[in-house]
Order: sequence, then structure tokens, then C-alpha cells
Amino acid sequence: MSDTANPAKLASSEELDARLKRTDENRWLATRYAPAAGRELLVAIYLFYQELQRALSAKEAMLGKIRIQWWRETLEQVGGKGALRRHDLAEELARVTKDRSDLIAPMNDLVDRYDDIVDDHLHASGHKPESDHEARHLAAEASLARLAGLALDAGATREHLDALSRCGEAYLAMVTELSDASAKWNVARGAVRKLPAQLWPAIAHLAAAVSEKPATPTPLRNRWRILCTMITHRL
Repeated sequence: MSDTANPAKLASSEELDARLKRTDENRWLATRYAPAAGRELLVAIYLFYQELQRALSAKEAMLGKIRIQWWRETLEQVGGKGALRRHDLAEELARVTKDRSDLIAPMNDLVDRYDDIVDDHLHASGHKPESDHEARHLAAEASLARLAGLALDAGATREHLDALSRCGEAYLAMVTELSDASAKWNVARGAVRKLPAQLWPAIAHLAAAVSEKPATPTPLRNRWRILCTMITHRL
């Protein structure tokens, strides 16, 4: 959803790339290991994900619903239904998915996951860890990881996409310290052992975000952990 009506100048692809680097450097670093087309897709997808995340922090849940609906309608336009709104990320999504119409459905799935979360904010009182609401958050992260995998390989197998989904869930479980987080992480690590090399940029950022031996995160440490993950194909 645009926060500026009719902006005089839309951000370029390079400026959007810099935006991701500034706001989520770990994911940005991981995208550097993808081929050019896949890198552009991942950058646009992760910025789209940030837009949906913003819906969860709206002052009122209904404002979050409006943002979600705005992006749902924009995705229809990205897919060719109607004139595209003047918005830098909308135009970038349309550009990078021009030959990847197969990504529109999984992007809509991500929107649906966030819509479910915001519905909980509308109709439920408070955030209850380890509840159905928590499961919907995990499902959103799983959907994002699956989408990232498809962006890198349109022919990715269901087994490999399921492994990516497990990583998305396990990541969120670890950072939110759910009681079964370690078990989820161990299952996810095992599931990706046979993941093909082209899919690793979709999850390499997790090496910097999750660690069984926590250490003070630094840019150098994060770069090193992501590099090691891309070399060894191990989380």
C-alpha cells in the first residue's frame, strides 16, 4: 500500500535492492548467491513480505485488513488484470514476474496467510503463544520460504518445497522461543540435506539468524555464516 500519493519518482530496481540491504541485510546477503533473475525475484518478494508484515503493526486491525486488501488487488494487476497502480514495488513485481506468472498464485497464498493473522487480531483478544494464531504465523513463514524456492526453481519438487517450508516454520519457532523450537529446527536441518544447490539462497540467511550457540551478531559474522552455509549446504 502506498504511503505517498502519486510519488513524483518511483524507486528503481537498484534502489529497491538497496532498500532490502538496509532493512534485512541477512536476506539480502543470501540473495547475492542466486543468479541475476532469481536475485531480482527474491528481492521483490522479500520487500513484498515486508509490506504484508506492516499490516500486522497497524494501529488498528482494520487498517491492517485494508493494507492486505490493497496488496491483494495489486497482485491481480501484477498478474495482468487491470491497470497497474503507480507504486515502485508493484511495478517491480510486474517486471520480474513478467515471465513467471506461476508465482502469482503462491504470492496470493502468502497474502491469504497474513489475512488470516489479521482476522485473528480483529476477532480475538491478545496474542496467545502456541495457539492456532501462532500456527498461522508459522504458516506464513512456511509460505514465504516455499515462494522463495519457487522463485529460484520453477520446477522444484514438492519434497524440496516442503523442506523449505519446514525451515520457515522452524526459523520463526526459534526466534520466538516456542517450546518445540529445537525439535522443529533439527527436523528442518535434516530435511534440507538433499536440497539442490540452486535452492539454498532461499534459506541461507537462516544461518545468520538462528544459532544453537548464540553469539553477538555482527555484519562480518553474518557474512561468514551465510558463506559457510552456501559452501557446505548445511544449516
